[in-house]
Amino acid sequence: MLARLSSAKLLFILAFTLYFLLLGHKLMRIGIHGDGLEYATVAMNMADDVGSFWKPYLDDHIHPVFHEHPPLVFWIQSIFFRIFGDGLYLESFYGALVGLVILGCMALFWQRVRSDFQLPPVGSWWPMLLMVSLPIFTYLMQTNRLSCTYVILAILPTYASYRSMIGERHLALFSLLSGVLIYLGFIAKGPVAFFTLAVPLIAWMALKAKFSRAVISTLLALGAFALALSATFYFFPDSQDFWKGFWQAQVVASLKSERAAGDTHWYLVERWAAEMAVPVALAGFFMILARISWRQVRGNRQALFFLLIGLASSLPFLTSTRQHSRYIFHSYPFYVLSLAFAADRIAAGIESVLSRRPRLRAAIVVIALGCFLAAFTSMLYGKDRIRRDRIAFYEDIYMQKMELPARITISTCPGAMILNDWLFADMMRVYKVSLTPQMGKKYLLIAKDSGCSVPEGYQRINREPTHKYMLYRKGPP
Repeated sequence: MLARLSSAKLLFILAFTLYFLLLGHKLMRIGIHGDGLEYATVAMNMADDVGSFWKPYLDDHIHPVFHEHPPLVFWIQSIFFRIFGDGLYLESFYGALVGLVILGCMALFWQRVRSDFQLPPVGSWWPMLLMVSLPIFTYLMQTNRLSCTYVILAILPTYASYRSMIGERHLALFSLLSGVLIYLGFIAKGPVAFFTLAVPLIAWMALKAKFSRAVISTLLALGAFALALSATFYFFPDSQDFWKGFWQAQVVASLKSERAAGDTHWYLVERWAAEMAVPVALAGFFMILARISWRQVRGNRQALFFLLIGLASSLPFLTSTRQHSRYIFHSYPFYVLSLAFAADRIAAGIESVLSRRPRLRAAIVVIALGCFLAAFTSMLYGKDRIRRDRIAFYEDIYMQKMELPARITISTCPGAMILNDWLFADMMRVYKVSLTPQMGKKYLLIAKDSGCSVPEGYQRINREPTHKYMLYRKGPP
C-alpha cells in the first residue's frame, strides 16, 4: 500500500512520523516546566468554573485573578479539561495536537501561495519537515507554553490578510476576518498580535499587490479589531479591569526590562541563528542528495514575503532586554516558509528522485515505520517517568497516593518554597489546593532541614523515604 503512494505523500508520512518520534518519549511523562504547569492550572480551574474568562483564577494567595497573560488560551485548554478530565498526561497530548495544527496551517499556506502564483507543485511535506527539524518546535510543544497555541492564531490572520491582497474577490471578507483573528490573537497573547497589520503592506512590497488594496485591507482589519474590542468592553465590563492589570503586570514591565531582564539586546538574534541553522543544514543535505546545484537555489518573491513577515513579527522584541527564544516562536513558521520557498527546487528534486528509484522509496517506507515504532516504544517506556526538577513533589506526595480535600488552603514552611519550588502550581494542579505561609491550617507542609518546627497536634501523613517534603495533618492519625 505504502509503495503505491506518491513521493510527496511518502515524504508527508515521513515528516509526521519524525514529529511523533521527537515527541513520543515525553507524551506520557509526568511533570512539565513551571510556567506550563501554572498555565494548565489556570485552565483546569476554568474548566471547574473556578474563576471566569476575564477573571482567570490560579490560587487564593498568589493570583486570585491571573493578570499575567490574556485568557483565550486558558479557555481553549479548559475545553480539553472538560472533555478529557484532569489527568496528568493531558498537557502533553494537547501540545502534540497543537503542533499538528501548526503544521497543517503551514501546509495550507504553502499550497495556497503556490496555487496563486502558478508555481510547480511541491508537496506540503517540505515546509512541514523543515519545521519539525527546528529544535525549538518540538521542545516547546511539550512545555504547555501559551506561545504554542498562539502560533495558530498568528498564522491564520496572516493567511486571511494574504487572501485579502491576492485575488480579485473577497477583499472585504478576508480583511474583516483578519481583523477578527487579530483580536483573537490579542486576547491570547496581547499586543504581539498586531504584527499582522503589516501584512498588506508587505504583500504590496514583496508580491506586487495593489497599494490601494493594501490600504483598504489594513483599514478594514483595524475596524474589525476595534469593533470586536469595543464590544468586549461594553458587554464584559470585567475585561477592562483585566486589561488594566495585564498592562501593568506584563507590557509596562517588559518595556522597562523589569521582568527577568537579560544581558543583551542581541540574544534573540543569536538564538534565531542557532535554530534556523538546523533546517538550513537539512535543506543542504537534501540538495546534495538530489544533486541540485547552488545556482538552482535562489530567492523569489514568495520567500521575500514570508521573510519580511518573520522580521515584522520578531524585530520589535529587540527593543527590550527581557528576551527568551519562545518570545519569537510565532515568527519561526514564517521564516521556515521563506526557506521552503527559496529552496523549493530541492524539494522538487527529491520528489523526482524518489519517483525514479523504487529502492529509495522503499527505504523511506522503512525509515517512516522505524520512526513510528521507535516513537511508540519510547512513549510506553517513558510512561510515568518524572521530570527531574519535579521529582521531590511527585515522589514525596503524589506517588504516595494520598488524598487531600479539594479547594482548601495548606500552611507551608518555609514560605519561600511556595514560589521557589513552583509548589503552588503543583499543589493546585494535582490536588486543587492553595498554599500559604500562614500557620494554623488543618494541613501543614514542611521542607526537610529547613529548621521549621511542627506545632503540637499535627501528625505526619506521608512516609519515608522522601526527598524534601513532609506533610502533616492536624488531629489524630
